Amino acid sequence: MSVMIRNLCKVSQNFGVLHTLSNNSPKNVFIQKIRRSNTDVANLLKSQRLKKKKESTEVLKWILMMIPVTSFSLGCWQVYRLQWKLQLIDIMQAKTNANPVNMPMDFEMLQQMEYMPVKVRGEFLHDKEFCIGPRALIENDELLSRSNSLVSDPKKNQGWLVVTPFKLEENGEIILVNRGWIPQSQKPKEKRLSSFIKGPVELVGVVRLTEKRPPFMPKNNPQKAAWYTRDLEQMSSHIGCSPVWLDARGVPDPPPGWPIPNQTRVNLRNEHLSYIVTWYSLCGLTGFMWHRYFIRKLPLL
Repeated sequence: MSVMIRNLCKVSQNFGVLHTLSNNSPKNVFIQKIRRSNTDVANLLKSQRLKKKKESTEVLKWILMMIPVTSFSLGCWQVYRLQWKLQLIDIMQAKTNANPVNMPMDFEMLQQMEYMPVKVRGEFLHDKEFCIGPRALIENDELLSRSNSLVSDPKKNQGWLVVTPFKLEENGEIILVNRGWIPQSQKPKEKRLSSFIKGPVELVGVVRLTEKRPPFMPKNNPQKAAWYTRDLEQMSSHIGCSPVWLDARGVPDPPPGWPIPNQTRVNLRNEHLSYIVTWYSLCGLTGFMWHRYFIRKLPLL
């Protein structure tokens, strides 16, 4: 038995020697070198990919940082714009309620006098009168305090502005005067004959300039007496007068059948508050996502 054990030990030792020799053969050594080389190349490529990914992530990080920074800056800009617009509205309302001045004979000066009240004296040319609209009745608690069905019923609050050429007594120039608002039922002249003023009259009107036609508003059609917007150049060319428009100021409650005056409205687009909310909300949301993804290293929501 001992002889057999010794023989087995010799065989195993010989096999180990042979295995070692086979591993150390030139062919196997070459293969192992190739494997180690491939592993080193793979590790190098992986390291380079990780480095490039890290660099691109770092660049993306600062590019995306511009979104909350820019939106915050735009929000601050809209705060400034809101304050400016409110001041501008106050200035225009103050102009409208100021004491009237004499109408300048140089009509070019009126370009700088919008919303300012002026005094004129002359005569209405009712035969050239026309209507513009449809328009809603404008109410101002300080100037107009009517509580009739025209105001309380929304369906009856649609009407027209009566525009009458007015010949100035001082120099004979003809301008346009918006006498006021009438309901649809009083649009025919025959129903307003009592409101036709004859002879010289003195009135106070608020200077208005040409208004921009809204996108979906039809274009004026002078041939069909269809007027929708206050286009002074077009109106003056059609009527044969100067491109001057006054919104007449008058008593709060005119006689029945007369146009309702004081139809001046300070109309300035003011949506800056909604812009402020939008930009600051975008800043907060994108800033939170940026911090979550790049600082805390958490996935995006």
